[in-house]
Amino acid sequence: MTDMTDMTGIIEVDVALDRPGFSLKVAFRTDESTLGIFGPSGAGKSTILAIMAGLVRPDRGVVRIGGRTLFDSDRKIDVPMHQRRVGMVFQDLRLFPHLTVSGNLRYGPNARRDDQEDLIEILQLGPLLQRTVADLSGGEQQRVAIGRALFIRPDIVLLDEPTGSLDGRLRAEILEYLGRIHRATGRPMIQVSHRVGDLLELAEELLVIDQGRVVGHGRYRDLLQDSKTLPTLRGRGIVNRLRGRSRQGATTVDVAGTAMQLVTPVKAPGEALEIMIEFDPADVALARDRVVGTSICNQIEGTVVRWTDDGAGVFVEVRLGVLGPSLVAEIGPESLDALEIGEGSRIVCLLKRQAIRIS
Repeated sequence: MTDMTDMTGIIEVDVALDRPGFSLKVAFRTDESTLGIFGPSGAGKSTILAIMAGLVRPDRGVVRIGGRTLFDSDRKIDVPMHQRRVGMVFQDLRLFPHLTVSGNLRYGPNARRDDQEDLIEILQLGPLLQRTVADLSGGEQQRVAIGRALFIRPDIVLLDEPTGSLDGRLRAEILEYLGRIHRATGRPMIQVSHRVGDLLELAEELLVIDQGRVVGHGRYRDLLQDSKTLPTLRGRGIVNRLRGRSRQGATTVDVAGTAMQLVTPVKAPGEALEIMIEFDPADVALARDRVVGTSICNQIEGTVVRWTDDGAGVFVEVRLGVLGPSLVAEIGPESLDALEIGEGSRIVCLLKRQAIRIS
């Protein structure tokens, strides 16, 4: 884009907010360019974004982005929302239905009027500029909302459930657009979602929130081995994601970073494509050796990296190949003992083809 400057910097949030029936007390610090915030409904995820954007004033605390203090209760600093240089994509979009796409993109005093063709091209909004947003599909409206947040050339982009109302195909499409925007601009992005899979498409780190408190912060694989975080992730947040490449006209896919293949439930279209393979840890069974006389054709060899027992189950991380990606299997404690699993153990992962989801 036309101002591809280095937008990296440290993001610091340490705030408290007390309201009838709800208490928020969170503190986190990151220098990653992307952060995902996960948690159940009502955990406080959207409130964190609203505080950063200046829509909600916390009772006390500090908010700093890239060394710039936006809020500091002790120093009595509270930068007005329109001066924070924060781009916000709301869960309910908040577009103006009577305006054209162009009018929505350029609405507000902070919208840049100069050349924005690069942004319009990335989001493929050119053919839509003179249409009213009321005539657009859900995916098109989401792209307009993302474009409007970026038209102010913000220091950071906050995304509140940007794929929450979309189906699987449109979710994948919007996530791809977000990836393009991030690669082109380098702007830090914080995304809120109740789908870990969507966050992992973009985020370098995850912040896990439950009942207004931080219960985990770090890389996803590490959080899966954190007994304090697992109870929150168990609700709907644990998933395996592997990158792969489909084979033309075949049901088999090549797993990126390995020499391994997986058989999937669907046949690939006419051309080979980069894809994401997704499946749940509970759908992965483990064995000490390859199993004969079974209908499960996906039998992948790997090495146990570590395991964690949170009292409800055991999560075993398995590295595929020598330097390949890892996956997580959920097994019972009795299986852990029976298989004599330990760090460095060779293991075979069994996965039914019907358990695999492709995006």
